[in-house]
Amino acid sequence: MATENRPLASPADLARLKQHFDSATSASPPTQRSPRPLGLSGNALYEYAHMGKVRSSVNLRQGAGDPDLFDRLADVAEPENWDGREADSPGGNHILRNYIRWTFERAHQQDKISTSSDGSYSAFNTGLATARQETIYGLFRHNDRPDSQPWVFVDWRLESKRDFMDHFPPSLRPDFVTYTDNPADYIYDWRRELVVSVDHILDDQGNLARFPATLQGNPHLARMALKGAVVAAEDRVRRNYKTAVPTWYPAQDTVQLLLPLSLLDASVVDLALVVSRQGEFYRGHTVLTTAMAYSNARLLARPDSDWLQPAVDEEAAS
Repeated sequence: MATENRPLASPADLARLKQHFDSATSASPPTQRSPRPLGLSGNALYEYAHMGKVRSSVNLRQGAGDPDLFDRLADVAEPENWDGREADSPGGNHILRNYIRWTFERAHQQDKISTSSDGSYSAFNTGLATARQETIYGLFRHNDRPDSQPWVFVDWRLESKRDFMDHFPPSLRPDFVTYTDNPADYIYDWRRELVVSVDHILDDQGNLARFPATLQGNPHLARMALKGAVVAAEDRVRRNYKTAVPTWYPAQDTVQLLLPLSLLDASVVDLALVVSRQGEFYRGHTVLTTAMAYSNARLLARPDSDWLQPAVDEEAAS
């Protein structure tokens, strides 16, 4: 039986099963595919392209299975900790898988998936680079199977690779995705009032479960700790603007900011406060664990912050 917060199957699992049954029935006459908008399954990448063999959720949890396309990308891109707090399944590159999923989703939304002149190839900009700062693209070829996704994933390609240059000259190369037209959205304006929905945060059992154990059973103490931590976070962001880390919220297509909350010890960040711009003030309406916050913030860029880092267990960090 699946746990409460774990889905029965990931999009990769569903795509893998679909591809298995496609192969098993390949001898049957193909049926005409009806075009439909991407995003209906909540993962545009797997609707857009046949991705080949991808490690299942079970394999990722067990640290099993052969390296797949996401593992290959981790090897090509400049070194980065893509595992975060997933110490129980090291090497799964969970943050990277989430990053690529939403980067492609955004590329689809912004019509930044380019097609070659002859229509046989397409590509998107991953927003990642090699250690030598060469841009990495995802390359697809047209899928001839009418009963499958319209494209087939080929591999990751550097901008200098001959086959990529042949199909995508500079004028056709896909651009980076963007998340806001206003650069000021990435910076916390300390002149604006911050209103925090303390009761809303504490009344949500999902939020409260993210608090340190010593506060979960004492609502009054949790409320006092949260209020004090918010004041300290505001002071901290005034001393260093990099304290506020931008993140993207897909459901509302908006850039939000993350502020550090130290609830028990000033030197330890326990949670991240999610802050949204509401007219002329900011509203703090929920909290995330630092692991969740990092994964979300990484959609925009590798966080340049002294408090939000890829979270690892103490044993793994020693």
